Amino acid sequence: MDKVKCLINMIIAYLIYPFNKEKFKNRNIWLVGGNAGELFVDNGRAMYEYLRSKQQEEVYWVINRNAKIAKKIPGEKLIKGSIKSYLYFMNAKVALFSHSISADIVPYLFVVPLINKFHKKVFKVFLNHGTVGFKVRQAMNPKTAKVAEALVKSYDLNICDSEFERKVKTEVWWEVPKETAVITGYPRYDKLYNLEIAEKQIFFMPTWRNWLKSENQKFEDTKYFQNISNLITDKKLNDYLEKNNIKLNVYIHQLMQDHLKNFGNIKLGKNIRILPKEVNITEELQKSKLLITDYSSVAYDFYYLNKPIIFFQFDKREYEEKVGSYVDLDKDLFGKQAKIVEKCVEEIIEISENNFHYDKEMKQKSDKLREKFLKYVDKGNCERVYKIILKYLEKKE
Repeated sequence: MDKVKCLINMIIAYLIYPFNKEKFKNRNIWLVGGNAGELFVDNGRAMYEYLRSKQQEEVYWVINRNAKIAKKIPGEKLIKGSIKSYLYFMNAKVALFSHSISADIVPYLFVVPLINKFHKKVFKVFLNHGTVGFKVRQAMNPKTAKVAEALVKSYDLNICDSEFERKVKTEVWWEVPKETAVITGYPRYDKLYNLEIAEKQIFFMPTWRNWLKSENQKFEDTKYFQNISNLITDKKLNDYLEKNNIKLNVYIHQLMQDHLKNFGNIKLGKNIRILPKEVNITEELQKSKLLITDYSSVAYDFYYLNKPIIFFQFDKREYEEKVGSYVDLDKDLFGKQAKIVEKCVEEIIEISENNFHYDKEMKQKSDKLREKFLKYVDKGNCERVYKIILKYLEKKE
């Protein structure tokens, strides 16, 4: 829904709000959303399903009108940017979201005078879409960086999965107020189960590169495209996968999906498949015995499962210059590091040959770092988030 339409609907909702007070009286409305209204995944989905199972709150998922996933989402839904969704937000008690309240729940409401009083009224829970560690804070649009900073600092609750992440968030990231940053563990981890799967599968999920959009070069000429394509077409790797009946599934980050057609032009081996945007990432993590990524927070999910990770960091120096990492990429990686295709293939084969386990030295390092990055591994994260919300609501009231 375009900006003008959203603003018109917001104003209409504001005008009719006084006449609908009786309709919403004594209702305990909680709104949940994520991924700019496009997908039903991640921490938002985990909390939505948890809240529905409790049946104590009136819960709604906020979705884009034409989102492909809409029909697969159970329960009540609101169309993002509609009059109804703005009206329900104005009468809601809690809003939970993974990216931002503007992108996921109520577009632009935060910056509209008078109407933004409802932003302050609703209890806002920033679930985040992944652990803050491998990406230094960056506003999606530099022109609105100050607005984005004020928005993040305005949230009532900011979920963390370790003291390390809490310190990053309160001291160097968006410098959120310390009283709002709480260590609960991420809700989506509760959905992770280390299943025994007979089929041998590897999951490759590189993250996005925000600088590629601004650089004046063909996508096929970028280091990003060339390294990914060179890896998945490597003859030694493909021969090994086929000989050992191992599948390699590739997921291109949702913010790089505009370039999916470029990857579609690559001739893939029979054991390699590029996954669609709507695939369930949690299921892929559960089914896979090895993860290949670069700087994606999905590494923490796999770490939670105590399964091996290869960090294929082919552009490490450029990434550190243009994005940066709070995690020391030389000392604190909890997995194997590869900077060139040949090394990555070598690590894939070595870990696979070792029945998808690290060697002794890497295992010791991974175990040692575990406490630093993951406080809870008990599948009680959703419950902790829920209880802390109720605790904060009690204080607020």
